[in-house]
Amino acid sequence: MKWSLLELRKYQGNPLKIDTKIDIEQSLMARDETILSAGEVKVSGFLNVDETSYEVQLEVQLEIVVPSSRSLEPVNFPMAFMIDEVYMKPEQYELVKTVEGYEDVMVLETNTLDLREAIEDYVLLNIPMQVLTAEEKKSDKMPEGEFWKIMSEEEYYQQQKQSQKETLDPRFATLSALLDDNEASDDES
Repeated sequence: MKWSLLELRKYQGNPLKIDTKIDIEQSLMARDETILSAGEVKVSGFLNVDETSYEVQLEVQLEIVVPSSRSLEPVNFPMAFMIDEVYMKPEQYELVKTVEGYEDVMVLETNTLDLREAIEDYVLLNIPMQVLTAEEKKSDKMPEGEFWKIMSEEEYYQQQKQSQKETLDPRFATLSALLDDNEASDDES
């Protein structure tokens, strides 16, 4: 998944078809410690070369294993996403950087185009914040211990409302006592 820009010039006008499998497990695990393992990555698509840019359109499929965000149990998480990027050399980018539509261009630092890093970046960006096991998806039960429990935001707000009702403002405590005394004297009469 790495080519010299000189080598890519021979594909100018004719798209380079990409259909391969790569292994990026070690580099993914080095970049994100929460990834427990990653399967082989299937990459397919095209690389279009013209006078000023290198356009990449890829479909990426893989399966990673990450811990559940609720219980830390390992979860197999299949991923499929598209990569659509434009690469340019710095001198080419300088000519078009003020033109609308070129804000998202990736500027090449070297005379090589390495798509492995882009694929790794997209994998890391596509891992969701919440990953649950099949059982956790079916159940609303949250983990809890002897002196702690995880609660949903809704449960938290309900608990706060309940504690506000139960907690009496100390400034009104004496007033409440007067009202209780007043009610007791009314009952006696």
